[in-house]
Amino acid sequence: MKFLNIFIALLLFTSFAHAENLVPRNALNGKVSLLTPENFGPMPQDILELKYPSSRRPTEVLSDTTGGVTLAFNHTKNQMTPHQIKEAHASISQMFHNLYPSAQWLRDETITQNGQVFMVLELITPAIDTQIHNIMYGTSVDNRLLLVSFNTTIEQSAHWLPVGNKIMESLTIK
Repeated sequence: MKFLNIFIALLLFTSFAHAENLVPRNALNGKVSLLTPENFGPMPQDILELKYPSSRRPTEVLSDTTGGVTLAFNHTKNQMTPHQIKEAHASISQMFHNLYPSAQWLRDETITQNGQVFMVLELITPAIDTQIHNIMYGTSVDNRLLLVSFNTTIEQSAHWLPVGNKIMESLTIK
């Protein structure tokens, strides 16, 4: 019985030891708020340049210290009103289905969250030496398309997906 109690205590300790402390944060000059891991910060410039060629670089990118888990904000120049989100979802979804025909799709829908309509695309895509689990939300901010993406490798997904889901569920447009 003593062994069982020690085992349970160790199990609880290791579960909490891997939990990420989420803190409130603003992005895009305060237009977006969400919870992010306390240790996330702006992605270092050298990693940013490797991961995102300049023509496709997001507006802001936060990451863990390795750059392997990212939260990217891309406030595009594409005009889109809140009433166009469902129509835009159909086009963007089709584009991703064409771009990644071998992707494993988990979500492809529009939702209302925190009073705002979002398109949601969740898929696993191939990369050079791994697979990437992507959770993307899109909405209208200042009548332009905003895409917010949480990405982690499949190898890190057991730890990071629950955190990523909490981050994305907290996403609020001000």
